[in-house]
Amino acid sequence: MVTRESLLNSARLPECQDDVEAGLHTENHLPGRSSYVKTMVFGGLDGVLTMFAVVSGAAGASVSAKKLVCLSIGSLLASSFSMGFGEYVSLKAESDFVDSEKAREEREIEYCPDIEKKEMLDIYMNRYMFSRSDATTLVDVSFRNKDYFLRHMMVEELGIMLEDDETTPLKKSFIMAISFLAMGLFPLGGYLVLALFGEEESEGSIATFAFTTIFTLLGAATLGFFKGKYLKQNRLKSALSMTFNSIVVGVTSYVFGLILSLV
Repeated sequence: MVTRESLLNSARLPECQDDVEAGLHTENHLPGRSSYVKTMVFGGLDGVLTMFAVVSGAAGASVSAKKLVCLSIGSLLASSFSMGFGEYVSLKAESDFVDSEKAREEREIEYCPDIEKKEMLDIYMNRYMFSRSDATTLVDVSFRNKDYFLRHMMVEELGIMLEDDETTPLKKSFIMAISFLAMGLFPLGGYLVLALFGEEESEGSIATFAFTTIFTLLGAATLGFFKGKYLKQNRLKSALSMTFNSIVVGVTSYVFGLILSLV
């Protein structure tokens, strides 16, 4: 006979066994919020890297500070709009596809229930190796709840997970654009100050580029840290990976800008 004690002692995770025994264990997942984090991280990281590449290449080519800032701001505004619009088009197309497939499955369940049940029966028997008797029981029980059967059918037959996510494509695209714009300002730090208060054709010094680089790396590391925090990953590792990516982008762009300026 299976008892509560045998279930607790069979195979449990050390970090939650005390909570299970005390009846206090709760699921600490991030429904809904993970999609926001993904959009913000992707948009922010793309903003930092894109603008750092532009700034580094222009700095390597010894472009004046004011010209560099004008070039970078124009690129930043255009790119942020492009990223947001691209995100909207992509998500809207995906949403329309899911809705159309869901509507089709709903019609088939309504008007061809025996065929749909037969499809699930075959999936249980062929994919999961259930006996016909067990598979038939599973299909009959799950079909009592049409919404559950629909969601299960979408996953097993089409590989589509229906999500109760109220975030619209428009909202996500706005988050993407704002994240790109906000984080894209980080690489402009030192040159923006020099452009505003320096001489008309003054070039950014090594110190200015170094300051901008440090500012950029701090922004990338901060982005990585919060990504690790909200997604329950190693925060230091996440921050370092973002920083390393930024360094590679900056060095590559600067070197090519320097080489091309000498040609």
